[in-house]
Amino acid sequence: MADKERLDPKGRKLRTGESYSYKRGRLVYRFKVTEDHVTTEFTSYTLTSKDPIPAGVRQHKGESLREKEEKYIYERMNALDHKGGNMTVLELVKRYVSIQSKDKRETTCKGYRTQLNFMQENAFASMMGSKRIKDVNIVEAEEWMMDLHKKEGRSYSSLHTLKGMLHQSFIKAKRAHWVLDNPFDFSLTKEAYGGQKTREAISRYDAERYLDFLQRDKHFCKYYDGVYILFNTGLRISEFCGLIPDDIDFDQHVIHVRRQLLRVYNEDEDINLLYIAPPKSKKGTRIIPMTDGVERAFRHVINNRKTIKETIVWDQYHKDSATGFLWLDKNDQYEVAQHWQNHIRWSRDKFNRIYKEELPPISPHICRHTFCSNCASAGMSPKTLQTIMGHASISITMDIYTNLEDEDIIKSFESLNKRGRIGFGKYTASQIVPDDDDDDEGEVDLAEEADDDDEE
Repeated sequence: MADKERLDPKGRKLRTGESYSYKRGRLVYRFKVTEDHVTTEFTSYTLTSKDPIPAGVRQHKGESLREKEEKYIYERMNALDHKGGNMTVLELVKRYVSIQSKDKRETTCKGYRTQLNFMQENAFASMMGSKRIKDVNIVEAEEWMMDLHKKEGRSYSSLHTLKGMLHQSFIKAKRAHWVLDNPFDFSLTKEAYGGQKTREAISRYDAERYLDFLQRDKHFCKYYDGVYILFNTGLRISEFCGLIPDDIDFDQHVIHVRRQLLRVYNEDEDINLLYIAPPKSKKGTRIIPMTDGVERAFRHVINNRKTIKETIVWDQYHKDSATGFLWLDKNDQYEVAQHWQNHIRWSRDKFNRIYKEELPPISPHICRHTFCSNCASAGMSPKTLQTIMGHASISITMDIYTNLEDEDIIKSFESLNKRGRIGFGKYTASQIVPDDDDDDEGEVDLAEEADDDDEE
């Protein structure tokens, strides 16, 4: 009788801990969890992965009894903490954010909050947020990210940020032995997620049409100086808003980029507060040379700025402060990025209502890319342009060069050629008549490979 109890209905011998329950119609594996001193069990309708799933029952692939046993044994060998593995993805991310936020900039913390809110408020995103972390696999994670892109319209940039936060959260979980693997340890390809767009810039023709309109329009002319500066310096809009008169060095003809001015939502007080912060990257603290036109624009702004009761703006640690920012709104409050987004959008909309040949989309960031593209087209070296733009990596700057039009490449080459920057020596036709004697040359090796210039 004991031997029969150790066989399944197909007559196969069962291992220690395995049995078949005729009452439940399932195979059972019982075991003790040593640290909890309790007995628990796995059940399944099939013994191995090769067994067909009986009709009318719900069982997924990979849930045979032996597969469950092997997974459990593997987890125990890797000292997996089952209790930690039962927390949800959202709970894990919240724990990660609570730890990281202590050492991060307020703008980074704002990004964390945005992603957390999305995972809680978006119905599709919350499907992943409610899963137990030990139950998430890489296939599900990749499919979820693709669905967020295709079904929810999330951009490559947004998904890249979200995946980065999830990836870092699961790194912590893996180190704590809550999970075996990191399901978000995969790459998002720009081609698949719509991120392979060239950097936006408008043509010189459109930029000049727009600036000419601003200069002549009775309402929007008050923004002409600011937009002119954006188009001709490549400043990030938060750096532009963070300028004070002392940052404009008219003697050396340069702009000192030292800070950003940001408006950030404060959850504790339920209000938006102004903060200053260092530039976006380590290379963001820099100088930008000024053209004569930019100098005149800054002089005009500084000379015509209202005298107001200045507000002191601090950084998030209350260690650094600044005051006297150049740009004021109609209520004599300091302007931030959103103000200039609106100024440019509304003025461009008015232009397009008046003129048949409409302008393409324009924003402060497009002004920055237009300046950068124009410098690249004029032949400025990538390293110089990287320094002026404050790009963290030369690869970002090089993206501008790889997207130059043929006409720009030809013009740049011709400009350098006219200045004698390309070529060696001055060509003069040889006056010696060559003979037919090849004694000075060796035999041509027809098997010789071509020069591999691409490897240089």
